[in-house]
Amino acid sequence: MNFSWKDIPKPIVALAPMSGISDVAMRSIARRWGSDITFSEFISSDALHFKPENDKSFMLAKFIEEERPFIIQVFGREPERFASAVKALTEKFHPDGFDINFGCPARNVVNNGAGSCLFLEPKLAKQIIETVKEASGGLPTSIKLRASYKHVPAMEFLEQIKGAPFESVTVHMRTYEQVHNGPVNLEVGKQLTQYFRPQGITVIVNGGISSGEQARQVLEYTGADGVMVAQASLGNPFIFAEIKHALTGITGTVTLPTVSPQGIPNQSSGLSTDISIATRISTVLDHTKLMLEHKGPRGIIEMRKHLLWYFKGFPNAADLRKELSQVESLPQLEQILLTHFPFANG
Repeated sequence: MNFSWKDIPKPIVALAPMSGISDVAMRSIARRWGSDITFSEFISSDALHFKPENDKSFMLAKFIEEERPFIIQVFGREPERFASAVKALTEKFHPDGFDINFGCPARNVVNNGAGSCLFLEPKLAKQIIETVKEASGGLPTSIKLRASYKHVPAMEFLEQIKGAPFESVTVHMRTYEQVHNGPVNLEVGKQLTQYFRPQGITVIVNGGISSGEQARQVLEYTGADGVMVAQASLGNPFIFAEIKHALTGITGTVTLPTVSPQGIPNQSSGLSTDISIATRISTVLDHTKLMLEHKGPRGIIEMRKHLLWYFKGFPNAADLRKELSQVESLPQLEQILLTHFPFANG
């Protein structure tokens, strides 16, 4: 069945694309815990244009069927490079759509004239959207924005690319200058939703959402069609189930046991921002196995940062985190967890 932004059930809850983080393993775990749609890490159109067989860039677009609907995010500034990159990605991976990054605040991206600085070149941005739509054979196309770039607010940019063929927009409700810190501007999300709703364009809001209750309040205020979560999902894929429960009251196949103040699972079950140690460990091991399956031996090295996130804030966890930062194999990881959490394995 063909994917459509118009037909996907609302409200949408999604994991945000994060460079070097939201790989196939993390996305798959997020999907299992309730993320409705997955986005690749962002991929350089330049890299694929100049090196069509660039294995590293193609690796970023690798996904598994359980992730669908799967959207490939691309960035750059030259329409002809987008054309060749998108054609190659479409032919190789058959994604459900493409997302164009007009929101990245990273200095190396902005200094190359891509990401959020394209707010200053709306004609070029519109041409890029048109190119991606055509090169993909008409696949659903979406764009990701910041609340503003320097003196140009998102609404001004959107007015100047009016008529561009995209069906969804995600707005990070912080400015380019804020990067990932500071208060979010809910008015931007509300403004975009009111602007696009009559046009049938899906609006997703992003930025600062770290709990189910926050997600509920943000959607209630902005009226948006969904939320996207980035930082709050690090070591916490459970947030997607928490948000789903807050928005709909339904957890689906996901059960999150409550925990006592000591972190030992209670017998009762229900949704909580805290989860049982057993559930956390099971998820960590699944995540690690996926990393090894898709990345080979180096997967355990890349998993280390996730392990530190999964156990961030645990009381007296200095020794645990030191061991996790040096883990070199799945059996070693299993032994570390068994040693520190024997009650979760019996």
